[in-house]
Amino acid sequence: HADLVIEQCKKMDEAGMPWIANFLGGLGGHNWGLSHARETAKMYNQLKPAMVYASELTLFPDTPLSRDVAMGKFAEATETERIAEMQEFIRCLDIPTIFRAEHVTMPIRLNGRLPEDKEALIAQLQRLLDDNGEEILQRYRSRVNSL
Repeated sequence: HADLVIEQCKKMDEAGMPWIANFLGGLGGHNWGLSHARETAKMYNQLKPAMVYASELTLFPDTPLSRDVAMGKFAEATETERIAEMQEFIRCLDIPTIFRAEHVTMPIRLNGRLPEDKEALIAQLQRLLDDNGEEILQRYRSRVNSL
């Protein structure tokens, strides 16, 4: 389906319409984050979004995906996997754009211009990992009770 997304977004690019791309970290689940980051960046690198806005998948009780987790059909990404995924996504983006990750689902607020601020954004995420373990990051996510 990436081809269809690219085709439709290129129409907006050709028309000169500014648009915002979204990246939902954690969507691939456990062990799939780096692949998800690379493939999404590969798709966006073919386009011209005015901004890339990132947030993270957060499960809430009594939703279909939380039921899939309970039944073993979906394994949620760990918090450290999510941060590594976001780092990889930023690392792989090769387009000039604004990057923001300021959603409540993010344990850190990121705001910068790519490619100029790429290394600084990745470093901020690395400091988050270095200063906080999985348990602290899980506690943050557990307190997110609405979007």
